[in-house]
Amino acid sequence: MASHEIIQPTRRTLIRGAGATALAGLAMPAIARAAKRYSIAVVPKSLDNPVFYTAHYGAMQRAKELGDVDLIWTASATSDASQEAEIIQNLITRHVDGMAIDANAPQPLIAPINEAVEKGIVTITWDSDVPGSKREVYYGVDNTKMGARMGEQALKFMGKPSGKVILVSGGPGATNLNARLAGVKQMMGKHKGIEFLGPYFDDDDLTKGQELMNNLLTAHPDAGAIVNVAAVAFFGKVAAMPKLISNHGKVKIIGSDVLAPEIPLVQKGYVQALVGQDYWGWGYQTVTIIHNMLTNKNCRYPKLVPQHMPVVTKANADHWAKIWKEAATPAGAARAFREAPVGCMAT
Repeated sequence: MASHEIIQPTRRTLIRGAGATALAGLAMPAIARAAKRYSIAVVPKSLDNPVFYTAHYGAMQRAKELGDVDLIWTASATSDASQEAEIIQNLITRHVDGMAIDANAPQPLIAPINEAVEKGIVTITWDSDVPGSKREVYYGVDNTKMGARMGEQALKFMGKPSGKVILVSGGPGATNLNARLAGVKQMMGKHKGIEFLGPYFDDDDLTKGQELMNNLLTAHPDAGAIVNVAAVAFFGKVAAMPKLISNHGKVKIIGSDVLAPEIPLVQKGYVQALVGQDYWGWGYQTVTIIHNMLTNKNCRYPKLVPQHMPVVTKANADHWAKIWKEAATPAGAARAFREAPVGCMAT
């Protein structure tokens, strides 16, 4: 039986899943206690960002399928690299078998990740990498290519390779977001008529993000496009962005992710295109990769295990709305995003 715990570091409380209490573990027969179990921690950037809910469902599902995994889901309450470093240190102290980390910023995490690896903890990153660390695998999209794809969509909807392009991001230290910004610039910067403004940062904060979108559309009604590589502003109610509503596609809006709250914005024409990731895989496949490496010493992966990048426009937004309707619960998400576990790969 898999066990599951959510750690909320701000309160230092522990919530355990069904059938997974410490007392229950003590009460198990001796033969069951002797069976090898693996503690695997999955660390998103924060606990308050809905982009990670489906990843949590995926991690729970894979732990359940494997049966010998004690899953730990833990992060800072909001995106904070220093708190994330403390969390990793706590996991090292707990002697977990493996950890999968989504980095708020790379530099503060290099030392704790290296310590974890040196102490024999299988350590990988996902979504946002930590270059320069000893992490064994990065699982996620190629973020430079993701930015380039967002740039392609911006050019497509602008209809001409000229005009102001406003860049918006989340945290200025996030490796994945900076790579996306670079990808946008590489793709669109090939055209001499493109003028970049920004990047502007909202620190992955919903209120800040929505205020920023309103302010940018007010200040630059003549812009060709806004490319938001961390579109947290689209996770809340569109009524908080009246300028986005009144703009209604005049300034072309391109965003990251293809999450449930974003799809209606595409359906209504407020956002022209979204470029997404495999949110289920963030949890499902990271647990898979770590478990494979723990149980098979010959299992190898390349440094980058890439994800696919779906694109949502008005042409397929209704289809995605149906997917997210089914995926509203853990069981529904398992049906909607079902995929085969990634096997060992030659490097």
